[in-house]
Amino acid sequence: MKKSNEFFGIETSTKNTLYLIDISGSMEGIDEGSVKDQVMREVGNKAGNKVSNLIGGKVGSILGKQVTKQATKLGAVKRKLIPAIKGLPDGKKFTIFTFENDVKKQSTEFRIANNMVRTSANIFVENLKAGGGTNTLAGLLEALSLNEVQEIVLMSDGLPNDSPDSILKEIRKVNINKTIIHTIAFGEDADHNFMRSLAEENNGTFITSKM
Repeated sequence: MKKSNEFFGIETSTKNTLYLIDISGSMEGIDEGSVKDQVMREVGNKAGNKVSNLIGGKVGSILGKQVTKQATKLGAVKRKLIPAIKGLPDGKKFTIFTFENDVKKQSTEFRIANNMVRTSANIFVENLKAGGGTNTLAGLLEALSLNEVQEIVLMSDGLPNDSPDSILKEIRKVNINKTIIHTIAFGEDADHNFMRSLAEENNGTFITSKM
C-alpha cells in the first residue's frame, strides 16, 4: 500500500491525532462503499474463491479468506488507514484506540511518528479482528480523556449500543477542551444522522465511505 497524506479526504494535520476504530461484530459486514469499493469487493470475492480453489486444502482456504475479508467494513478501514499512517510525517504525534464491548489501546500515550512507530501501528491495524458490541460512548470517553489529545478520527458504522442522543449529550458535557472529532461512516445501514451530528457539534468533518 502506498503512502497517503489524507484519510477519506481528511488531510493529515499537525495536531495530536487519535484514531478511534470500531471493531464490533457489525464491522465484519459488507462495506457497500463507493463504486470503486464495490468493484474492489467483487474482485476480492472472486480472487478469494480462486485462490482457495487453485491452492486447495487448508492453506488455500486460509489465503482465500484473507483476500475476501478485505471487502468488509473493517477491511475498508485497513485499506485506507494503513497508507495514511505510512504517510504521517516524522514528529507527528498519534495513537490508535479500538472499541467493541471494551476499549483497547495500541498505546496509552501519544507516540511520535518515525519508521519504527509507523510500522508498529500498521501491524496493529492489520491484525484487528471484529467481534463484540458497539460501545461507542466508552471509546469516545477514553479518547477524550487522553492527555494532549487535539483531534479524534472516529471510524464506525455508527450503530452504537447507547442511544445516539445520550452519546451526543454526554460528549457535549465532557469535551470541554473542544477536541475536534471527525467521523467516518461505513456501510449502507450506518447511522449517518448520529455520525454527522457528532462531527458538526465538535468542529469535525463527517465522511461517508459511499462518497
